Amino acid sequence: MTHCGTQRIETERLLLRRFSVNDADAIYNNWASDPEVTEFLTWPAHRSIDVTRTVLEKWLSSYAQENYYQWAIVLKEHGNDPIGSIAAVSMNDDIDTVHIGYCIGKNWWHQGIMSEALKAVMDFFFDEVGANRIECRHDPRNPHSGMVMKKCGMKYEGTLRSSDRNNRGICDACWYALLRSERQVRKEEMSSRPTHTGSLKLIRIETADAGKLAPLAAEFRTQLKSLRGIRSQPDTDAGKEEILEFLEAGFPVYAAEYRGVFVGYIVCRIDEPCLWVEHIYVREDYRRKGIASMLFSKAEEIAASMGEDTVYNFVHPNNETMIQFLRSKGYTVLNMIEIRKPYEGEKLTAAIHVENETFDY
Repeated sequence: MTHCGTQRIETERLLLRRFSVNDADAIYNNWASDPEVTEFLTWPAHRSIDVTRTVLEKWLSSYAQENYYQWAIVLKEHGNDPIGSIAAVSMNDDIDTVHIGYCIGKNWWHQGIMSEALKAVMDFFFDEVGANRIECRHDPRNPHSGMVMKKCGMKYEGTLRSSDRNNRGICDACWYALLRSERQVRKEEMSSRPTHTGSLKLIRIETADAGKLAPLAAEFRTQLKSLRGIRSQPDTDAGKEEILEFLEAGFPVYAAEYRGVFVGYIVCRIDEPCLWVEHIYVREDYRRKGIASMLFSKAEEIAASMGEDTVYNFVHPNNETMIQFLRSKGYTVLNMIEIRKPYEGEKLTAAIHVENETFDY
C-alpha cells in the first residue's frame, strides 16, 4: 500500500479531518465519556477530561506517521466540533489489508452518518492507499454496527466465538469485509441499475405472481430477524406462502419491476379508515433510487382515496434505514407500542423509554 497519512475527506453532509488540540471538550462531551456509546468498544468511557486530553495528545503526535489514519467526524450543519471518530485500527501491509473501527455520539445515532463516513473512508483506502481488503468486526449484541458495514457493501464472513474482548467482557465477533475486486463488480452493477423511477413499473400483485415475489419476501423476513439478533437463511417457500396469505386476506400488494425482475414491494393492510404498511422492502443493491418512495406513494394514494392524510407503519426500533425514510416523509409521531414476550433465541441489547416506562428491544 502507498501510505499518505490522514487526509481531509468531504462528503455531502460530513467533513472528515484530523483532530486538533481544541477538540478535547467535544470528544469528551459528545461521545468518549458516555458508557452507552462505549458499551461494545474495546476502550472504557473516559472518566475525566484529562483522560481525553491524554488520548488526544497521542493521536496528534501520531499524525507525523504516514501510515496513521484517524479522522474526526464533523457534521457540517453542527459546526466544526467532532461528533465521532473513525480510524484504521490495524493494518497488514503484506496483504494490503485495513481494519477500520468507528464510534459516534448517541445524539447522532440512526441518521446514516456513520455509514456515510465509513463509505468515504473505504473509498479513500481503495483509491488513494491501494488497499485490497477492508474489514470490520462487531459484537453480535450490537447489530447496528453490522448494519453499517453491510450498508457499505461489506460481506458477512462469519462469527468467531469468544474471540474478542470489549467492555462487556469476552465476546463473539462478527466479521465483515470488502475486497477491491468485489468493490469493482459492485460499482459496475450499480452503473447498470435504474437511475430514476421512470425505468420502473409498479405492478399490482396477483396470485400468479406470488412465486416471483417470494424471494423478496424471504429476504425481508431474514433482515427483520437480524434486527432482533436472530440469524437465518431466506426461506422462499415461506415467503410465497406469506404473500398468498396477504392476497387471500385482500391486502393490496404492489411490486416495483425493473427489466422483468421484482426489486421491491409493499404490502398494505386496510382496516378502515386506516391503512397500515405491513411490509415495504427494496433489494439492498437497488436502494437510493427512489423505489421505496414510489412504493410508499402508492400506499399514501390509497389512504387518500379513503379520506386519510396519513398511513400507519410497523417499524422495528433497530431499523435505522426505515426510520430515517419515514422521517424524510414527515412521519415523526410514535403512535403505539407493541408489547410481547421475547422470541426464542432473540438477543435484546437495548431499551426504549416512553415517559416513565422502560421496555427491552
